[in-house]
Amino acid sequence: MLFFVLAHPSAVSAERDGSGRVLSLLKAHCADCHGQTEPEATLCFDDLRTDFGAGNPADGSFVETWQRIHEQITLGAMPPEGASQLSAVEVEQVTEWITRQLRKVSQTPDVWHKLKSPQFGNYVSHEKLFDGSHRGPASSPPRLWRLSPYVYDEFINGFGRHLREVTAMHQPFALDTSRGEIADFSAQQVAGEATLQLLMMNCRTLAEYQTTGVVFRDHEGKVRNAKRTPVEFEPILQAEGRPTDEMIRAAIAFEFALLLEQDPNEAEYKLLSGFFRRAAKVGGNIKALQTMLQAILMKPEAVYRMEIGLGAEDVHGRRRLSPTELAFAIARALMDTGPSEIEVVARDGETKVDLLNLALSGELEETVDIQRVVRQILDNNNMATADYRMFTQAHGIRNTRTLRFFREFFGYHHAPNVFKDAKRIGFGDRYLTQRMVDDADQLVMHIFDRDRDVLNQLLTTDEYFVAYLGSFDHIQKDLHYIKTNKNDANFEFNTKYLQRSEAAGRHPIPIEGPSSRQYVDFYNLDHTTWDYPVQQPFKMPVGQRAGILTHPAWLISWSGNFDNDPIRRGKWIREHLLADTMPDIPLDVNAVVPEHRDQSLRERLRVTRDEYCWKCHQKMDPLGFPFEQFDDFGRHRDQEVLGELLTIFPERHRDARVTDIDTRGHISNSGDRQLDGDVNDAFELVQRLGKSERVRQSFVRHAFRFWLGRNETLVDSPTLMAADQAYVKHGGSMKAMIASLLSSDSFLYRKTK
Repeated sequence: MLFFVLAHPSAVSAERDGSGRVLSLLKAHCADCHGQTEPEATLCFDDLRTDFGAGNPADGSFVETWQRIHEQITLGAMPPEGASQLSAVEVEQVTEWITRQLRKVSQTPDVWHKLKSPQFGNYVSHEKLFDGSHRGPASSPPRLWRLSPYVYDEFINGFGRHLREVTAMHQPFALDTSRGEIADFSAQQVAGEATLQLLMMNCRTLAEYQTTGVVFRDHEGKVRNAKRTPVEFEPILQAEGRPTDEMIRAAIAFEFALLLEQDPNEAEYKLLSGFFRRAAKVGGNIKALQTMLQAILMKPEAVYRMEIGLGAEDVHGRRRLSPTELAFAIARALMDTGPSEIEVVARDGETKVDLLNLALSGELEETVDIQRVVRQILDNNNMATADYRMFTQAHGIRNTRTLRFFREFFGYHHAPNVFKDAKRIGFGDRYLTQRMVDDADQLVMHIFDRDRDVLNQLLTTDEYFVAYLGSFDHIQKDLHYIKTNKNDANFEFNTKYLQRSEAAGRHPIPIEGPSSRQYVDFYNLDHTTWDYPVQQPFKMPVGQRAGILTHPAWLISWSGNFDNDPIRRGKWIREHLLADTMPDIPLDVNAVVPEHRDQSLRERLRVTRDEYCWKCHQKMDPLGFPFEQFDDFGRHRDQEVLGELLTIFPERHRDARVTDIDTRGHISNSGDRQLDGDVNDAFELVQRLGKSERVRQSFVRHAFRFWLGRNETLVDSPTLMAADQAYVKHGGSMKAMIASLLSSDSFLYRKTK
């Protein structure tokens, strides 16, 4: 909560600069809490300075207070609920005045920077984004978007996969995926000093690998030299005297094509050739070539996505992405490779061409052409025939960008990072938790590939993948290996398990070792008697699973180390599905759940009913309580076991005390009247969410953030509405939604604001 102090400037100056109007508005709406009589936090409207133009003040605290006023009003946090509210016009008057005053002391509102962060995306009014009142035209600001670590990995792979085996290549680009938000935002990803140092180290190694080679020791300890020298470099490396200009130009052209997927212009030829000549005078031809290669490897295009808008300016002051910019933008949006490596079919329906040349030929000028190409790329990466093993190999997954969106949106891939005491369940291995993540990956991509009613299916389907290998042939191969692998320590156990399964007419689980097979118990499937479905997905036991929010991977990801976490689960639903905002925990709050193990978790969380806490918790807890239907390992249950942590499992402690599960919940203030109301359990909750228009629109907003790399603004309203309509018109097609986003004005145009 914000408390602030205000003072009265002279009547003349106040009228002239607008401060009088601002102060009167704040007094009218905030004096009840911040007046002279017992002001909250001992702050009142007495001595806050408004003379920003008087130079940098000796005490800058009043400027900081105005920063906080601007932030709280912009975010709608003040005045608080129940108090007299500022109108939209009054909010604009106050914030614009503060902005003008901050500029007098060379500052801008801090909240502007915060609003560029993914966790602040929902502060833009959902209603205004979808009511049609903002008609555009939409655009994005010009930007340099630092490459993702996944793109850089593919960039390194372009030198040959042997490179990683003989030398340590450092990953200079990092993404923080721990927040449960879209991680790769253009405004947040920059190449700082540490990044550039790692890049320079890599560039030096790459230049050596392409010329003299990298010295390494093989597995036998022998010293070897690994190199991959292009034929274009050989004339320079073998030249005894001064290399010709043609030799240098050939080397430059090759490296540009390999790394940057473009041809150098004459200015670049001249600059790099001169660089080579000067370096050769000092260190010779080989060192000069290595130095020149490093210069190319460090070009901005090798570090950033360049989206400036080099096309012609339109009547709205916007510049369209050039054909080259557009080709790279589409490629980076859908794949981790460059546009010259993506093959598509031209407009005639027959000619095959790479994406870059298609753009240069003028075939990406029309919206319909862009959407056609986007759908081609998505369809060509269909995962319907995916092998289970693909999910455990780096960059072995088709449609990696789409899968990455699902992971970052739902956050289920964090399950292996949530510590669980193995003693509580009898076995434990991060690998087993990762298997559940793999299962969830297959589920979401299967639904994406079917591309019908995608969001509702993600939230409500009762069909799952569990330990699926992708094809009957792979299942048979793995079972044969298990039968014949006598070197396995579990060979005897495996043989007996296979014999029992075959005798009972069941398909055995094609996984080695009883402890590894035991992971299916997370799904309430008995690993000793389960008849493994050779065709998947398959229907789960009735009344136990519905969509990704009841999947063990998601439930574990949004649980605590020793308990469920209804608060975090409810917060996730509130923010990701209802497009609402939740403040951070106040610093003066000790957010600890009482350790009264003789009570259920729901009973222990009664502490959040305190009036001060309930203002926020009423939006979260009732949304999270229905998931008490599952324990913190994601297993369906009817009763909650009470007692000490290490004695909470009936199968290990038959005398443990239990209590019936209370799965009732409530949806309130969702912004959708048809959505609000009581729910009996998690299944009723997800069914209602899956049919909601607001939930669908919130999903579109998060997709916008992922594929455009920034938060939406009101000017993007036409883009969001069109993407939502495309999704609905095509029967819940996510591919149609993505195609709409990547052909929108928000994606295609740049405008300096």
